[in-house]
Amino acid sequence: MKKHIIKRKTITNIFIPITLLIMGCSNTYSIPSESKVFLPVKKSTSKQSYPKLQNEDQLIIKAIFLEEAGAYRQSNEFYALLYKKTKKEEYLLKELSTAYMANVISPNLDVFKVYTQEHPENIQAQRLLLSFYLKGKKFDKAKEIGEKLTQNSQKAVDFELAANPYIFTGKYKKSLDYLTEAYNKTLNEDILLKIVTIKINYLKNIDDAIEDLETHQSKQGCSEKICLQLAAIYAQQHKNDKLVSIYKKLYQSTKKDIYLEKIVEGYLLNKDLESAIVYLEKLDTNPELLYSLYMEKKAYQKANQLAHKLSQTTNKSQWYAEVAISLYESLSNKNDKTELQKIVQNFEKAFELGEQNPVYLNYYGYTLINKEIDIPKGLEIIKKALKEEPANTYFLDSLAWGYYKLNNCEKAYSSMKKVVEIEGLKDEEIIEHWNAIDNKCKK
Repeated sequence: MKKHIIKRKTITNIFIPITLLIMGCSNTYSIPSESKVFLPVKKSTSKQSYPKLQNEDQLIIKAIFLEEAGAYRQSNEFYALLYKKTKKEEYLLKELSTAYMANVISPNLDVFKVYTQEHPENIQAQRLLLSFYLKGKKFDKAKEIGEKLTQNSQKAVDFELAANPYIFTGKYKKSLDYLTEAYNKTLNEDILLKIVTIKINYLKNIDDAIEDLETHQSKQGCSEKICLQLAAIYAQQHKNDKLVSIYKKLYQSTKKDIYLEKIVEGYLLNKDLESAIVYLEKLDTNPELLYSLYMEKKAYQKANQLAHKLSQTTNKSQWYAEVAISLYESLSNKNDKTELQKIVQNFEKAFELGEQNPVYLNYYGYTLINKEIDIPKGLEIIKKALKEEPANTYFLDSLAWGYYKLNNCEKAYSSMKKVVEIEGLKDEEIIEHWNAIDNKCKK
C-alpha cells in the first residue's frame, strides 16, 4: 500500500505565542557605566590630600583584574580596603558598584548617600544609588533620584533607568513617558520592545503597540527582534497576509530557511499553494521545499524533473527514491513496463547508496508486488520496513497484499485483519484489499 505514506519535510507551526518580557524589571540590574575602571568623579578644587597607601598600586591592579573577571565579591574586598585606608572618593564609588554587583551589603552606603547629595552632577553615582533603591524596593526614593537624574542628563540610559520604579509600582503610563523619551533619543529596539510589552500586557493597547513596531521596522528595517514580535502578534490575530510579508522581510535579511518555511505556511493557511510555488520558483534557493509543494499539488512531472536534477547534483540516495516515486505518480499508464523498469532502477540505486528509510522500502516493495514484477523480493523488502515499524498499518497492508498475490491465504488474512481492526473500512484501498482477500480466502 503506497497511498498517504510519503513523508514530507514537516513545516514548523506558524503560530508563535507572544512572549514579551520587560527587560530590567527584575531585581537584577547591570549598572550603566561609561568606564570599566573608575567611575568619573568631580575633581576637587581644594588642596585636600589623602594618605598614600604603601601598596596602593598593587591593590588597584588586583581589584581591577578581579572586577574585569566578574569576581565582584573579591574585587569589592580590595576596593573596601582601599577606601578604608585612603578615603578617596573613586574607591568609595567602586566599592559600592562592586558591592551591588556582588549582592553584598556595603558598610559605606550611608556615606555614599551623602556623597550623591553633595555631587548631584555625578551621573554615575546617581545611577548607582537609584539601582540600590530599586534592589531594596524603596521605589519612592528611586523615583526621586530618577527625576533628578533625567534633569541633569540627556542620555537615554538614564530615562530608561528612571522608568523602572514606575514599572514596579504599576504606574505604567508614567513609565512610558520615560521610556518613550529614551527610545526617541536612540531608536533602540530593546527599549521599544519594553514599551510594546507594557502596552500589550499591562495597558491592553495592542493597536498602539503594533503601530510602534510597524513604524520602527518601516524606518529602521526588519531586525529579527522587531519583526518576530510583529509576526507573533499577526499570528495571534490571524493576519496571514501581513504574516507572509513580515517573514519575507525576515528571509530577505537573514536567509534563514525557517523563515522561508514560514512564508510557505502562510500561503498554505490562505489555501494559496500556487503562490507558494511561484515564490519558491523565483527564489530558486530551496529545491527540497519546492519539491514537497509540487508533490502536494500533484504536479508530478515537475516534481520528477526536480528530483532527477537533485539526484544528479547531490548523488544522495533519497533523491533517487523520490525520482522513482514521482515518476510512478506521473504515469498515465501505470502498467508501462519500460517506465516501471526505470522506477525499479532508481529504487535499486537508492538502496545501493545506503537508503534505509522504511517509507521508501514499503513503496518499492509494494510496487514490486502490485505490478507483479518480483513478488517474493517485494515481500522481503516489506519485511525490512516492518522491522523498523512493526505496527505500521500501511506496511502490514502491503505485506498482506504480497501474501495474497502468492496465494498464501492464511498469512494474507491474518495481516489484513490487523489492518482492518486498527484502521476500519474507510480507506478505498483497504476496502479493496480486504474484500479481495476475504473473498479469496473464505473457507
